[in-house]
Amino acid sequence: MRRVLALIFVFVFMACASFAETPKYEKLRIFAKVMAIIEHDYVDNVSEVDLINNAIKGMVSSLDPHSSYMTKDEYKELKIMTTGKFGGLGMVVTMKDGMLTVVSPIEDTPAYKAGIKAGDIIIKINGESTIGMTLDQAVKKLRGKPGTKVKLTILREGATKPIELVITRAIIHVKSVKYKRFGDIGYVKITQFQDGTTKELKKALDKLGKIDGLVLDLRNDPGGLLKEAVGVCDLFIKKGVIVSIRGRNKNDVQYFYAHDDGDEPTYPMVVLINAGTASAAEIVSGCLKDHKRAIVMGVRSFGKGSVQSIIPLGDGSALRLTTARYYTPNGKSIQAVGIQPDIVVHQAKIIPENTGVSLRESNLLHHLNNPELKKLLNKGKKQKINLQQELKNDYQLLRAIELIKAEDIICSRKSG
Repeated sequence: MRRVLALIFVFVFMACASFAETPKYEKLRIFAKVMAIIEHDYVDNVSEVDLINNAIKGMVSSLDPHSSYMTKDEYKELKIMTTGKFGGLGMVVTMKDGMLTVVSPIEDTPAYKAGIKAGDIIIKINGESTIGMTLDQAVKKLRGKPGTKVKLTILREGATKPIELVITRAIIHVKSVKYKRFGDIGYVKITQFQDGTTKELKKALDKLGKIDGLVLDLRNDPGGLLKEAVGVCDLFIKKGVIVSIRGRNKNDVQYFYAHDDGDEPTYPMVVLINAGTASAAEIVSGCLKDHKRAIVMGVRSFGKGSVQSIIPLGDGSALRLTTARYYTPNGKSIQAVGIQPDIVVHQAKIIPENTGVSLRESNLLHHLNNPELKKLLNKGKKQKINLQQELKNDYQLLRAIELIKAEDIICSRKSG
């Protein structure tokens, strides 16, 4: 390994001899000198390979929270994650202002069931502080053998003291698309954008059959593959720009367009978003909003509008580098801004209406009877109770369904 260090010295000194006036080569000389001092004088023996890897990681991590250098093992982990099956807790994290922050928990995973929320700041993993850790180092500590436990200490907005959670790791099987019906209204939840998401969504829409409207739920969707986000948008948009990617140079612009397949649905749509809606999920919600294809409801999304390119480096390692920004069809950057909903709806608890006695016509003495009254009351009561009972813990979804029903009523009255 001393040969590696010697080669660095040779490269630096040759560079300095040829370009002595260039400050950056002077810094390379300093870098090599620091490595030599550490190797010779540091209290413990340190692997030169570790020094070089950590130097590269430090350089890349200084760029932005989503750029990173991945060792061979870390690169393998990334490729496993995009398949939708991996070991861990089931949440997406990022570095925000130097703090390990949850972008969103993945539905039906240990993290989700333990109550992890978007925006939680993880300050300790198994008692070890996360301050100063790189993102990859933190993720490695969160991962582990299924069945083993990990203790997290988190800070949460509104909490008066740190929260401690013990979560059991598991193999994470992420089902990308889930669907069901609420009467004549279809509901589709995309948990993340992975290989096959577009195909899964198309199958779900086929199985939902004829519906009067669709709620597309992108809440706590951390994003994923760009091609799948484009594919999902293309199922609903006949023409026009889906998203554009703009790099460092003015001419470095790439556009993704919709294609008219002749079978795009025309029913009303509501897209649900929240602070855990990120990246590819923001591309979809931004596209459908700009094309006026759907009403976006919820709260402002996460705001990850940058493009990461994965560049293999030949030895099994890879560089994940931010190379561009995403822009919505109207040319608006998502980065650090997110998608603003058309209708802001915060999650809330549904409280039953006061059941005290209210004076109505039916309470008056000798009121006229309505022979259809019992049938109408039973029908209305059944419809109301079924929907409110099923969605008593999801006020945002209830509002989305009610909005589609209201649109259907208005359209039918206009046509009548």
